[in-house]
Amino acid sequence: MKTLTRRLFDAAVVVLALCGAAATAQPYPNKSILVKIAYPAGFGVDASVRPSAPVLQRALGQALVIENMPGANGSIAAMNVLNAAPDGYTLLATAGPDLVVAPLTVASAKYTSDNFKLIGSFGSADMVLVSHPDRPFNNLSALIEQMQKPAAKELSIAHWGQGTLAHLAAAELQGRVGVKLLEVPYKGIAPIATAVGGGEVDLAFVPLAGPILGMIQTGRIKAIAIASGKRHALLPDLATLSEHARFKNFEFGIWTGLFAPARTPDAVVARLTKAFHEWNDSPEFLALATAQGLRKLDSMTPQQAASFLRSENEKFINIAKTLNLVAQ
Repeated sequence: MKTLTRRLFDAAVVVLALCGAAATAQPYPNKSILVKIAYPAGFGVDASVRPSAPVLQRALGQALVIENMPGANGSIAAMNVLNAAPDGYTLLATAGPDLVVAPLTVASAKYTSDNFKLIGSFGSADMVLVSHPDRPFNNLSALIEQMQKPAAKELSIAHWGQGTLAHLAAAELQGRVGVKLLEVPYKGIAPIATAVGGGEVDLAFVPLAGPILGMIQTGRIKAIAIASGKRHALLPDLATLSEHARFKNFEFGIWTGLFAPARTPDAVVARLTKAFHEWNDSPEFLALATAQGLRKLDSMTPQQAASFLRSENEKFINIAKTLNLVAQ
């Protein structure tokens, strides 16, 4: 049996060890943070995320390292982040609808939205239907007429993968017109914009964000209609699809989110959320949203973010199920 002196000595050793560990522990974050963007550089998600880096770095006191990891409807980056330690130092930036639907279409996407915590949204962009400038249709009615011509060449439409928002919108377009288009998959918005501008494909739904607005305004691509409930302030002459009798309530918008693995400690999520609020409420974000036509989503608490993600999951899973998607 240990003597009282021995027991007191052992207890003191434990207390000193705990004090030493507490003294050496450093608050989050104490090193750079890696953000993996699930799409190529330059357009869409990437264009919404990169401008936030200076503000987030200032708010967190650490550098943000941004890495593009495109492919498989965003699931390559998502799986990579899930395989990293859930400590707040490896985060995911991706399109919310694609995160939700990818597991239905990509066999290697072994996750659901429940495996992630939403930190915040970089904003939402309306999807716009675009074509190459030399195509013989300049509005939705003319496009429908062209699609329905018996002897007309089959039109092609691009998207960045089965089950992505661009694919869902394209499927809805074909269903409403009752005509099949040739679907052409690309690895992201940037190659799609290049393909449409170069005449490789006839049509595509792309988010009105990043360089897309400039490409429309300079005539590199032609906007046919916007998939929104109302016209866009930066393109007031562009009709919505919903204005056409065949396309009532045809609305598709894409939001970009910053995500952490679900097992990330609550204290780390709270710290990231606080920093994200600084970006979302900053003059820099307001200027970006104004220039790109992004719609701002209100800053959310972790509880509100979880509720929002559950709601989005239900909405887009229901849309995807109507297409009878099969994981490949």
